[in-house]
Amino acid sequence: MPSVIRQMFLYIFSFLLSVMPTTQYTEGVVGQPRSFLPGKAITATDKTISRLTFRGLFKYDIYGSLVPDLADSWEIDSEGLVYTIKLKDNQYWSDGTKITADDLIYTAFQVEDLQGVGTDRVDELTVRYILPNRFSPFLSMLTIGIMPNGSDTMNPLVPLTSGPFHILRIEKSGPAIQRVILYNTNETPKLRKLIFRYYADEKELVLGAQLGEVDGFVATKNYQLENYNSYRYPLQGVYYALFFNQTLEELQDVEFRKKLREVLPVEQLTSHLGITVEGPLSRSIFTDKSLTFDYYNKNHVPEAYNQSLVITVPDIKKHTDLAKQIEDMWEDQLGLDVHVREVAPESFNEVIEGRNYEVLLYGQEVGRDPDRYINWHSTQKAYPGLNLSGFEQVRADRALEEGRNELDYLKRQVHYSEFQKSVLNDAPAVFLYHPFITYYVSNRVDGIGEKYTFTVGDRFLDFDNWSKLKTN
Repeated sequence: MPSVIRQMFLYIFSFLLSVMPTTQYTEGVVGQPRSFLPGKAITATDKTISRLTFRGLFKYDIYGSLVPDLADSWEIDSEGLVYTIKLKDNQYWSDGTKITADDLIYTAFQVEDLQGVGTDRVDELTVRYILPNRFSPFLSMLTIGIMPNGSDTMNPLVPLTSGPFHILRIEKSGPAIQRVILYNTNETPKLRKLIFRYYADEKELVLGAQLGEVDGFVATKNYQLENYNSYRYPLQGVYYALFFNQTLEELQDVEFRKKLREVLPVEQLTSHLGITVEGPLSRSIFTDKSLTFDYYNKNHVPEAYNQSLVITVPDIKKHTDLAKQIEDMWEDQLGLDVHVREVAPESFNEVIEGRNYEVLLYGQEVGRDPDRYINWHSTQKAYPGLNLSGFEQVRADRALEEGRNELDYLKRQVHYSEFQKSVLNDAPAVFLYHPFITYYVSNRVDGIGEKYTFTVGDRFLDFDNWSKLKTN
């Protein structure tokens, strides 16, 4: 079929699907979309839609294990530098064209994390990736959605897609986008359309929910809404901690840092905010469960330290409230003179870049792979590295280096167990919580279950099980 005719056919088909009466779920979101292309999506909603509409060579299953998606087979050379990956045959873009090696090579040039990797086309379905250095997390980088060759010339909101959802239609009111309509290509789900409806702010969104315009939405605040159930899911790709700036003399004493840690009942302080963090490799298949993660000593005898501390925190109520509770406990239990320094969120990058803090209450994003080099290796103490504590420990450095060079799963476990022990023994931080997202869903929607939520988009992991109750 000639491409022009194919495009006309697909346009008509998409239009008919978008207006066809069928069961649908409408999600309310704040803002405006910019791009759904993998590697180009920035906002949480754009990333969610990108993940629903694009497939990668690999993906993480519901248990957090890396499994093939578009990849059919792969080989790694003995040096760990050359990855030869073959695509599954007969995989297609939403216009019916075949997904090929050209799309893999194009994606590698478009995605920033892959631009230092060499690529060779072996045949129509096979690509050879050549790494400059051994890097065991490489396959996890290939979970990024593959983009069609030449997608930089496409409308970033209506590109060709390969995922279980296709973008049917974008509805506008003037220049503003009102709705993005996705169609679930799986045949078994009861909800075939997933619609994202855009609002200017959360206040308008909540009003829309009260008027029955949406079936669900993620909120930053708690609301009492009739006809809605609320679900709380922890984002395990984000953790909050108190980072001790060890470049400062007053925080270089490991026993002092441990005292600061042991007087804080972390679970009691943070249970309303999220689930507790289990060390620097929290709640993953690499977490060393033989280690202690709760250091609270309820029998601690109050002491008196003749010094002061400043806790720097983003000026957001839930963070400042927590910081002030910690302030009270350190003053009461350790006799410290503690102050909370609140910094406007838009100015917080300056604090991070200059390492301008003593104790920092802050959240970090991490990947699913256990590689934490950028977060904890001693070479990452200065910006743009994310070693916010200035942590430096020879055994931890070596474990991080070996962990990202080792391909064998069991040997990686040994290295990362050593890394976790080193961090917990040195107490460069007090690990606090993985934050909850609150998800409000109409009580007419059934089938929503528990799931491992690493990102906000994981709320749709069991979408194929959702259904709507019929009303008279």
